[in-house]
Amino acid sequence: MTERPLVLATNDDGIEAPGLWHLAEAVSEFADVLVVAPAFNQSGMSAAFTLRQELEAERAHSQLDGIDAFQVNGTPTDAVLHGIRHLAPRHIDMIVSGVNPGPNVGRDILHSGTVMAAMQGYLRNLPSVAASLWSFEETHLRGAALIAGRIAHRLLDSGQVQFLNVNAPDLPFEQFNGVRVTPVADVSPSRVIDRIDEQGATHRQLVLRPGAEIAPDTDVAVILDGSVSVTPLHNDLTFHAKLVEAAGVIGDGDELLGRAVD
Repeated sequence: MTERPLVLATNDDGIEAPGLWHLAEAVSEFADVLVVAPAFNQSGMSAAFTLRQELEAERAHSQLDGIDAFQVNGTPTDAVLHGIRHLAPRHIDMIVSGVNPGPNVGRDILHSGTVMAAMQGYLRNLPSVAASLWSFEETHLRGAALIAGRIAHRLLDSGQVQFLNVNAPDLPFEQFNGVRVTPVADVSPSRVIDRIDEQGATHRQLVLRPGAEIAPDTDVAVILDGSVSVTPLHNDLTFHAKLVEAAGVIGDGDELLGRAVD
């Protein structure tokens, strides 16, 4: 009998977050699942990893029969790397991350632990999917997990190594308007609100304020229209169209270094 693929499921909200287990359940329909996640909430950690303290992993309570779970006292990136290197019983075939309550779209992708956890798989030549919901509430997490699981299944079956960022609207699964492949919007739909208490401490809260200037057919616009957004991401941060202009700004390298120019 052919062995089922093995998928590592993680998140940035911690091992007990409902979205993680909804996603693991959806993926278990077509693959064996290993859950490795941070022991505590690590939202906003982006691709940070642990250097100056001991990294520890321990078996955690699994909310699904037949699925092993581990918690790591580190970041989402730590969880993925530790899972691949030390906890997986065999080769990992895919990474899935989420489901995050709160969208990871537009400029907000840069600080997302959910997205960057999945990126670790892609950097290691594994197909990877990050999944998020357009709401900080948890009402529709299961529907977001269901569509993310179906997208992950198709990606794995395709044999392609892609990194897909999936964001679902805050609607029941049956009311999704469609699934569309989109570019990233040049906006930050989340805002950090600071409140200073009487002792002078700052308390921060994330709120959704997408703003008015949203380019059509981008991830944010599609989600606000009730559709699921799927964006292929990659790790090339070079602004290729500006290479020639940047060279013009820099000019002669020897002159910058204070060396004689013939």
